[in-house]
Amino acid sequence: MYYYTYNPWIGKLLHLEDFYIIEGYQGKTTINSICKHLKIAISSQCSAMQFLVVIWNQDSVAYYSRLGALDLSCEEGWHLFRFNMEDLLELAEET
Repeated sequence: MYYYTYNPWIGKLLHLEDFYIIEGYQGKTTINSICKHLKIAISSQCSAMQFLVVIWNQDSVAYYSRLGALDLSCEEGWHLFRFNMEDLLELAEET
């Protein structure tokens, strides 16, 4: 599953959501799946493609790094934050 998003510094992005390769296919179909999405990103004139990798999955971090993907948590120092609904409701009451 993927969707488009926008970054004010670099423009339109293709974001891969729930990108997961079943263990038996890891290393075999990963590059095929990435190439499929690369073609979509290029044909839709995206400036980049992004996805998340859990911190404990060091094999995937190393694999995507070898392919040339930038780890934004290291390269740009980004942190991903989220407010859950109960937090949003609580904040809304305070303001």
